[in-house]
Amino acid sequence: MRARGGATAVEFALVALPFFALIGACLENGIVFWEQEILQQAVSDAGRQIYTGSFQTANTGTTDPATLMSRFRTAICTQSNGTPRVTIFNCANVRVSVTQASSYAAANPVSPVATNASGASDWNASFPSYSCAGASAIVIVQAAVDVPIFFPLLGAATPSLPNRRRVIQAATVFKVEPYTTQSVCS
Repeated sequence: MRARGGATAVEFALVALPFFALIGACLENGIVFWEQEILQQAVSDAGRQIYTGSFQTANTGTTDPATLMSRFRTAICTQSNGTPRVTIFNCANVRVSVTQASSYAAANPVSPVATNASGASDWNASFPSYSCAGASAIVIVQAAVDVPIFFPLLGAATPSLPNRRRVIQAATVFKVEPYTTQSVCS
């Protein structure tokens, strides 16, 4: 009863699991913030193409919203020098929404996650959309992607999907510069 030889090992065993869980959660949150920053920079860079009218000009005559969303996703996943953007998340899974607003006050983003009648969250069916932006239009560019959750208890307040997935999203709002081209967004 008086032997204390294994007390340190027992104390470590009691403290080790919460300690390593906390370290893992801190690392996961750091990676999520890094992914968030990568996505925000990608949305800002690709949004600049719409802002200047170069995206619309390059896609003159294309009217299919799915094709335009795919091309804009490619712009998000590619750096300005044409090389693929270095990301931690799978760029093919990025969901894009480009919408217009009548004023800055009316520029409301669309939530990428929706709650169904049973209270479970899943992707919002109306989130992925593309509305062609003409000159001087106010545009909301959004992107969202899901990433895995390994330590779910510490990130309970963030939007999440089934199967232990967390949604990260980025957005930018701007007024398109005046540009001249014919048949843009016809």
